[in-house]
Amino acid sequence: MKIFHLILYIGLGLMLLAFGLNKFFWFMPDFDFTGYPEAEYLFKSLRFSGPEPTGKGYIMGLVGITEAVVGILLILRKWIPFALVVLVPISVNIVLFHAFVNLPNIGPAILVAVANAYLIYKNWNSYKPLFS
Repeated sequence: MKIFHLILYIGLGLMLLAFGLNKFFWFMPDFDFTGYPEAEYLFKSLRFSGPEPTGKGYIMGLVGITEAVVGILLILRKWIPFALVVLVPISVNIVLFHAFVNLPNIGPAILVAVANAYLIYKNWNSYKPLFS
């Protein structure tokens, strides 16, 4: 089971690092929003600022930095409980974005959310003082 957890930490960390850096360098193609104009509009409004798609918005940069830092922390296995808590609002918003405006591309979102939830469950002893 230890090897499974190690693969999960490193796999989730690499995925977050890749998607986080992608929000700065855009080396991966965007999801296909064909037939989902709401998703394309929302995605572009988060990515760009202003009427022309030339300016950079701050939200994607903030999310990208957060994803990259959490990914690095998971890969290095440092401050894991903190990293998993920071990832919760990002994973929830990724799932909700795809659930409401782009359902066909929900796969990676579900993967991140389930892995995050499982790893929080696995580290639950670290969170007990928060609820006492």
